[in-house]
Amino acid sequence: MSESDAERSEGGQSRGEPRPKRPRAGPKRTSVDTRGVSAGTGSVCKLFVRKAPCNFADPWRKHSQQSSTGTGFLLENRWVVTNAHVVHRAVSVLVRPTTGNPVKYNARVVAVGLPCDLAVLQVDEAFWKNKESLNLSRDIPKLDDNVTCIGFPVGGENISVTRGVVSRIDVNIDGLMRIQIDAAINPGNSGGPVLGAHGLVVGMASSILKNASNIGYIIPSQVLEQFISCIETADDGAVRSCYLGTSSLGIGRVQTLESPALRRRLKLPEGCTTGVRLCRVFPLGSSAQVMQEDDVLLEIDGVEISQDATVPLRDNERIHFGHLVTKHIAGREKVKVKLWRDSAPQEVEISLKPDRWLVPRIDGYDAAAEYAIIGGLVFIPLSHPWAELKSPSLGTFAPCHSTRTGGEPHRAEVKGLER
Repeated sequence: MSESDAERSEGGQSRGEPRPKRPRAGPKRTSVDTRGVSAGTGSVCKLFVRKAPCNFADPWRKHSQQSSTGTGFLLENRWVVTNAHVVHRAVSVLVRPTTGNPVKYNARVVAVGLPCDLAVLQVDEAFWKNKESLNLSRDIPKLDDNVTCIGFPVGGENISVTRGVVSRIDVNIDGLMRIQIDAAINPGNSGGPVLGAHGLVVGMASSILKNASNIGYIIPSQVLEQFISCIETADDGAVRSCYLGTSSLGIGRVQTLESPALRRRLKLPEGCTTGVRLCRVFPLGSSAQVMQEDDVLLEIDGVEISQDATVPLRDNERIHFGHLVTKHIAGREKVKVKLWRDSAPQEVEISLKPDRWLVPRIDGYDAAAEYAIIGGLVFIPLSHPWAELKSPSLGTFAPCHSTRTGGEPHRAEVKGLER
């Protein structure tokens, strides 16, 4: 073998010639999530709101106007959706798109659903040029699914993207489904879309749990779709009908039947492992004159209610039975209920409607800042917003919209969800 032949190594490579680089083996890259998120950012907009909150402490006076910011995203029918608390008591709403010229457009509030914390806006026609809408997912995300939260939180003016996973699926105090995620949600994120790995909207950023780390809640797309289906508009844009409120049986709290002694007291049959006891039936609720105290609620629409007041959601997942009620539209739909009363089962049909409270709970929904002067005395109606002023510790959840008053820094307002 000659020296020149010896200098050539295996594969015909000479010592003086550079070796070609071999491609490194690694996991296959997929761009599904990247495309979905990048497409979603173009359908997100920033909201600039000026609002005049009600003065429940002194209803004869008006609060000064406040400036706040939030997030919204585009849906079909040329609607912008956001949280109700972002535009509640709004004097003016301006919308700035993410794509195109950063021009602010006037927006009009079409419908507000304070119980579910959702709102729909209409924007000037020029805003919609070359804009694409997002699509809602019809499936509830699974535990540990990756989600991406898009919005305009504090800390900067540009759009922000944070990622996390679905941590829990539960219901709120009214029985509406909510999804807990660990993605960072901060003031200003309210109303922003939360996308799944497929690029579809699985929810809307809504609130955070105060004094806790990485616990944020989003409104599922199923609740948003239900809210939008209630809105009917005329050709001139006037609203004919809208969201009435959260469906309820009007039964207050229930008692679990995990105690064998209590089950014997209610004369439930041997081997029956389902049902919850009704402790109270509201006289103005949906179940008035239909259900009674000490009735045992066994089934709703054929779904058995377990002793701990939960029903199956998916494999190895359960949820409070209130979800079976709130997924229906108040004022339009009914549920079939199976009861145990007087040692015998009974089946009844109940038309659903929202609860009516002796002490109004929500500003602008059933509570208003009113007063009357009689004989030199000023009378103010008792309401939950007024009670919160006297006892600030009632608030436990913070909506994620940033608020600025004058030159003050951003801060998160407190939203009380206690009854």
